[in-house]
Amino acid sequence: MAYIVQNVRWICLCLVFASTLHGGAKAAVTDPATGPFISDSKITDNTLELKCIAQNLSDPTANITWLQGGPDGTELNYAITSVGDAAAGTLKLTATTSLNVSGTGAVAKGTNYTCKVERGAGTLWQTVVTGDPTTRLLQLAPAREKLYYGDTVVLACPNYGTNSDPDTLPADPLPVPSPLVEWMFNYTDAWTGFLPAGATVDNGILTITNLGDIHDGEYTCQATNVYYTNYAFKVVQVEMAPSTVAPTTTPNEGNTGAIVGGVIGGLIGAILLGVLAYFGYQHYTKSQKGTTKYSAAASDAV
Repeated sequence: MAYIVQNVRWICLCLVFASTLHGGAKAAVTDPATGPFISDSKITDNTLELKCIAQNLSDPTANITWLQGGPDGTELNYAITSVGDAAAGTLKLTATTSLNVSGTGAVAKGTNYTCKVERGAGTLWQTVVTGDPTTRLLQLAPAREKLYYGDTVVLACPNYGTNSDPDTLPADPLPVPSPLVEWMFNYTDAWTGFLPAGATVDNGILTITNLGDIHDGEYTCQATNVYYTNYAFKVVQVEMAPSTVAPTTTPNEGNTGAIVGGVIGGLIGAILLGVLAYFGYQHYTKSQKGTTKYSAAASDAV
């Protein structure tokens, strides 16, 4: 049976949620409408910028900070900007800090950086951690297990470090720097990035159109940052779509009567024709006998 081997991790977000425990401490407390939402971007080959946004705030005293070592850690140097109006519930706070991830003074692997938002309605926070990129495969389409010839399939190995969509915000710390995401078909020893015809990658998302036999195989996602390279994979197998059989039609009562009547009428007609043919043949035979007469010859005895 054709299948896709799926390694799917779904994150369920409520209005405000406390996530799973990591080392006895909560990994994050976030609000899908407010955040905080963390993204990262490279300034140079060595320097990484971390940006944190909290939005839709209605508390004019709300504050945002960057800390090292968790929500109760050491406060870092950061820049903050503010736009919007708290009275209208549109206050947006942005805090930006930077760190070295390679070269001289590089931050050690496994260092936590936390963005914390304090407000009257409660404290929100989210953590990122320097180190191994985390590859999480998500089957996006089609929304079924089997793949059929002609399908289009989309496979994602999300770059969570730059993903600000609250519906996909992970509960555990985000790895930074965000990994470079690449794909390869039937990876063995050397990474070449080979993909079959009809397969393309855009922003780390693999799309395969018009699935056929050439697409059967294993697709490997490679996520790389300055600290490490990590892999995840999916197996794709294509099969024929189930055939559609036309439903059998059952004659209704009126049609049944008409059919039976037609059959009976045909039989009666055939019998009548047979009877007429028989009597016609008998009449012909008798008439032939009646018209044949004997003529006496001259040599016959008188």
